[in-house]
Amino acid sequence: MAPRDYSGATGQLGSRSHGRPAPIQEFQRTVERLMALRTTTYSALALEGIAAGPDFRPGGPLPEFVYLVLYHGDGPWTAPADVADLFQRSDPGRYRLVPWREGTGDDRSPDDLTALVLGLARNLSPEEMAEQLSRLWRTIERHGDPGLAGLIVQSVGTMFELRDYPARLKKGGAKTMAEVVDRFRQGMDELVRKGARQGEARVLRRQVTRRFGEDTAGRLSRILDEPPAPEDIDRVTDALVECATGDEFIERVRMG
Repeated sequence: MAPRDYSGATGQLGSRSHGRPAPIQEFQRTVERLMALRTTTYSALALEGIAAGPDFRPGGPLPEFVYLVLYHGDGPWTAPADVADLFQRSDPGRYRLVPWREGTGDDRSPDDLTALVLGLARNLSPEEMAEQLSRLWRTIERHGDPGLAGLIVQSVGTMFELRDYPARLKKGGAKTMAEVVDRFRQGMDELVRKGARQGEARVLRRQVTRRFGEDTAGRLSRILDEPPAPEDIDRVTDALVECATGDEFIERVRMG
């Protein structure tokens, strides 16, 4: 069933109810498991429309109303009547407040929790992100709220998925900020090591080309992983010094 626009009807009912909650009727022939979610959505949409209207006074009371679900089906009604009963680990009608605690304007502390979370949305390099995550971890530890820490960890994981970082920097599964920071730094270390191996491999290929020619260098590229492992680089280096021909060199590298 498509959502209905109750803003007009609710406003009229509210004005006629003399401060009492106004009833709204909903007829059901079948059990709708998400009825509580549907009525909550209707209420939210209606109240948002009323609050945005010209007759609403900021700070004034919102109209109150209740839903009457008139069921005329065959079996018993088994759906929850409270939207909170549809959720196991959250309360959709409540939110957690994280205030910006210190200072005003540019004087606010850069280590404030809200400031650090906002900073994650900036276009940070991997090195800057690693530093931001470390500061966020220290601030969360001082905050001392395990529930909030878990929510921040989930938010960071979602943010990583939206960033154009190498896959090694976006390892999932972290349950604490300490694990987030550790995995991110491990990923950075892996990328540095990979870059170093790629640089060594480029130098070796140039040396192979100079000594044995382009054909041998091409054959070498086809048999080595990219990037080559440290032991592969050592094997190529030894073969480059000890072998006299391109065929001998390739055979030596292939055989290990």
